Amino acid sequence: MPYLDLPGVRLFHTDEASEGVAAPGRLGTPTVLVHGWLGTSDTWIHQLPALRARCRTVTVDLRGHGCSDAPDSRYDAAEFTGDLAAALLRLGLGPAVVVGHSMGASLASLLAVEHPELVAALVLVDPDYAGAAAERDRLRAVADLGDEDAVADGVAEMIARGVDAATQPAHLRAWHQREIARMRPFVVARSLRANLDGPLRFRPAADALLARRPQPVLAFHRNRDRAAVERAVRAHPASAVVDVDGCGHWIHQERPGLVERELEAWLAALPSPRR
Repeated sequence: MPYLDLPGVRLFHTDEASEGVAAPGRLGTPTVLVHGWLGTSDTWIHQLPALRARCRTVTVDLRGHGCSDAPDSRYDAAEFTGDLAAALLRLGLGPAVVVGHSMGASLASLLAVEHPELVAALVLVDPDYAGAAAERDRLRAVADLGDEDAVADGVAEMIARGVDAATQPAHLRAWHQREIARMRPFVVARSLRANLDGPLRFRPAADALLARRPQPVLAFHRNRDRAAVERAVRAHPASAVVDVDGCGHWIHQERPGLVERELEAWLAALPSPRR
C-alpha cells in the first residue's frame, strides 16, 4: 500500500527499488525526496527515472499535503521532521541520501542534525532557510491577513507575484498554483505562522544550526546571498554549492538536466559508505 500509518498521521509515499542492480558507492545509496511547502511529491517527476535506475527511491507527501492526512495539529518544523524520521525508520532506510526542495531542504537539514544516523548526505534545492529580516516581515503581513481563507488566498498571490514570478515556462507556474489551490486553508495558515518561528528560517539563528550538519551537503542556490551563507556554514569538506543563474525557485523542474548531472557527479566523487 502507498501509505504509512504513523503516530497521529497517515502519509502517502512511494517506495521503489532500483530497476536493476543498485549502482556502486553513493550512487546506489537509498534516496528520499522531500517536497517544499504547499507542494507534493510529484514535484520530483523529472528526477525519478534516473534515480530509480540506480537506487531505491522513496517519495513522501508531508502531512497536510498531497494525498497525506491533514490532522488537527501544529504543522511546524518539529512535527514535519518527526514524521520524516518515523517514516525512514518504518521503511528501514537509514542512512539515506535526503533530497529536499525549499522547506523540504530545511526539514532535511533538521533531520540531519537531529537524526544523523538516518542521513548519509544532503542534496538541497533552493533552500528556504537563512532568510533576511525583511522576508520575515513580508510573510508576517500575509499571516496576519485574517481568517484562514484570506491567508490561503494571500499566500497564493504572494507566490505568484514573488517567488514564482521568474519561473519558466509558464505551465510550471500554473502547476504550482493548482497545488496551492488544493491545500486546506487551515494547513496553509498554520504552517505559514509556524514557519515564521522555525529554527532555520531566518538569520542569524539559522547559521549555527546549519553548521551542525555533519554530512556532506550539495546545495543548489539561485540567490547569491544565501549561497554565501551556505559556503560559510560548511562543516563537511566534501560539501559544495552550485550557483544557478536566471532561474526560478523550482530549479529541479526548470533545470532538471543540470540537477541530475551535478547530483550524479557529486555522489560519485564521495567516498563509498563503510561496510
